[in-house]
Amino acid sequence: MAHDQEMDIAGWEQMYRSGERGSEDAPTRLLVETAANLSPGTAIDLACGAGRNALFLAGLGWTVTAVDGSPAAIEILKRRAKERGLVIGTEVADLTAPDFALPLHSFDLIVIAYYLQRSLFAKVEPALKPDGMVLAIVHTPEKGEPTDYKRAAPGELRRTFEGWKILHYYEGPSRDPAHRRPVAEIVAQRY
Repeated sequence: MAHDQEMDIAGWEQMYRSGERGSEDAPTRLLVETAANLSPGTAIDLACGAGRNALFLAGLGWTVTAVDGSPAAIEILKRRAKERGLVIGTEVADLTAPDFALPLHSFDLIVIAYYLQRSLFAKVEPALKPDGMVLAIVHTPEKGEPTDYKRAAPGELRRTFEGWKILHYYEGPSRDPAHRRPVAEIVAQRY
């Protein structure tokens, strides 16, 4: 499984370098809806890609850190932030590395959009401040496809956050024009 994810980092790096990815600019609909009800605080966007969600939050006044495994994606994000006069902390990191860690009690909001790494969810709760929230969107299988390391099983995301206050949950067609595959979405708050 880790080998497949390492191959993904190289594949994503190539897509960002070639310009095939990285032009998406609009933040995910779920983040726009969620942020409308929040006061700006500290946020981290994990597997941020070219940073459409990080840029959106920074534009609202959030203190944002953006992390991705692709140096090319982070370079695109840095360029976009500079063009808009925004300050975003960035880090190139392999989220699948066993030693990848998040600082304790540091974030009001953790965003993981269109990235499924089950082991990452365990690192999220200790990184949240009290009453902090996780916003996660993951792909789910098309009808007849198996669940795998890239696609969550029906109900899996909700079960992952059992014991949390669920503020939003949805499974079905993607509500984001940049993604065509079915998704599961959750906004969960730490008690």
